[in-house]
Amino acid sequence: MEWSTLRRSSSLSLPDRLSIDIERTILAGELQPGDRLPSEQALAQELGVSRVSIRQALHELEQRGLIDRKPGRGTIVRARESSLTTHPLSAILAIAPGGASELTEIMELRALIEPPIAGLAAMRVTPRDIEQLRTLITEMEEETDLARYSEIDRAFHQAISQYTHNPLMAQLTDLIAAQIAPSRRTTLQSPERRGISNDGHRRIFTAIEAHDSIGAEDAARAHVETVFEQILIATTNRDLSGERR
Repeated sequence: MEWSTLRRSSSLSLPDRLSIDIERTILAGELQPGDRLPSEQALAQELGVSRVSIRQALHELEQRGLIDRKPGRGTIVRARESSLTTHPLSAILAIAPGGASELTEIMELRALIEPPIAGLAAMRVTPRDIEQLRTLITEMEEETDLARYSEIDRAFHQAISQYTHNPLMAQLTDLIAAQIAPSRRTTLQSPERRGISNDGHRRIFTAIEAHDSIGAEDAARAHVETVFEQILIATTNRDLSGERR
């Protein structure tokens, strides 16, 4: 991890700016569960800030359940484990759906959970949370690599669940992330779909930024429906292309 490349927003306090940058590396998968962060002193030197700012940023991330800090062991990225991992729901979700209905079932699952999560996040989001979502939106709108776009897309939706400030909600989203992943496959992506998705993400963000719970829920629901339509189009085109060969 190249810590000197972290980008820091200028609209927040320094600890908040540091915390959202480190959080972004976790959401994007650059830092994985179990990865160890440098010491406070090493991070302070690398980023050119005080240890106090680093300590406050790490405290924020610890409160959010993203890292675990213990004397003598240092700071590691935390695996979001809870009773959910031993819940019967885990066994159900571990069985990947098969056949032509797989994507339909995935999108039904997304339609069920993502709108209310967006609505709840709109009520509870903080200024530093809004800044994080704004950055992710900008990165998605500028990204052209399909695989990287899918990673940022996932991070955006994971961040929204994180910003409900309900650890169980974030853990539930983590739990089903693997099942949702097929709906973001690069084979189902196209410039048109990315453009439509960007518009949907922007509407969700605008509502969350305005603390408009109903608007955020409506925007998230419309986004899932539109994405599903685009997936069906991409799947049909792919199948027709295969028939012509």
